[in-house]
Amino acid sequence: MPGDGVGPEVTAEAVKVLEASAVEFEFLDCSVGGEQYLKEGDPLPEEALEAVNYAEAVLFGAVGHEGTPYEIPRKVLIYLRMEKDTYANLRPLKLYPGAIPPRDRIPDRAIDLTIIRDNSEGFSLMHTGSLGNTIGSDRRVITDFGAKRIIKYAFEYAEKNHRKKVTCVDHSNWLFSDKLFRKNFILISERNPGVETEHLQVDVAAMMLARHPEDFDVIVTPDIYGDILSGVAISNIGGVGLAPSACIGDNFAFFEPIHGTAWDIAGQNVANPIASILSAKLMLEYLGYRDESLMIDLAVSEVLSDGKVRTPDLGGRSTTSEVGDAIAERIIELNNERKKYRDHLSQLRAEMNIDESLVNPATELM
Repeated sequence: MPGDGVGPEVTAEAVKVLEASAVEFEFLDCSVGGEQYLKEGDPLPEEALEAVNYAEAVLFGAVGHEGTPYEIPRKVLIYLRMEKDTYANLRPLKLYPGAIPPRDRIPDRAIDLTIIRDNSEGFSLMHTGSLGNTIGSDRRVITDFGAKRIIKYAFEYAEKNHRKKVTCVDHSNWLFSDKLFRKNFILISERNPGVETEHLQVDVAAMMLARHPEDFDVIVTPDIYGDILSGVAISNIGGVGLAPSACIGDNFAFFEPIHGTAWDIAGQNVANPIASILSAKLMLEYLGYRDESLMIDLAVSEVLSDGKVRTPDLGGRSTTSEVGDAIAERIIELNNERKKYRDHLSQLRAEMNIDESLVNPATELM
């Protein structure tokens, strides 16, 4: 679902990279969002709904259009997040070698953190409130069920990905809803004694993220704080063009770059596609293709480190498609190298009369 603005441009490069991987896909391309509404009067047509309910995962671009009221293209996100109950918004933010020019880089900074924010409660996409001539109000609700669910997800993510620390970020010294969130974090952390934990008020967390983002590992937080903290962390990794995300539920997930439509550069072939490509990487990981997802990560890292191909936001002059081409070509090379490595191992085993069926599959990895 490419959507609006730069969505189609960056999603095309993510698809290009997926096609370069060793995984065979069936792609269903669906038009959604503001442009779709202006053409046919529906931002989420029936064929798109059918595709969503048929697919194992959705690769998403962005939605939003100045020619439509704000809430119309947002119907797409409301469906994908609320109706499909993709309650866990996963935002892995990593500083890749070469992503930041040497003059702007802080030495010895190994940033590799994941922000996990609740996608279903707090202010989220649908909340109650009112706007008058002299007063505006918003009602924010966090439930016991919702808090437990996202916090449990964060600890399971930490364990699965060998993360050492989970930080709870809230404003529990002031807000009652956050007191409930903090109470559930303490309860669930006691059931996970193997994971280090800490609690931070949101203002303190923002200050620490700005100064020492390398000190964070996994952050779990209500929805609005996750948005704000992501912006702070992104400023330390090279910008929003390098920031992917996943929205994951118990039975469905979709994957999108954080950056949105970026209409000011749409159609110019200069948008950074790496956030979308890394979102495709998260999709592969979700679908169980961990080796292939790691290969995308390695290809992105090597292209950035090489520095020859980069979009203007990273100080380069390359186009969106040129960056996608470079990463896809590197993945093809890595696949060929892996095949050559495996063929060599098989030959050695044959010479040594080793039964292939008795070999540990882990030895097949590069």
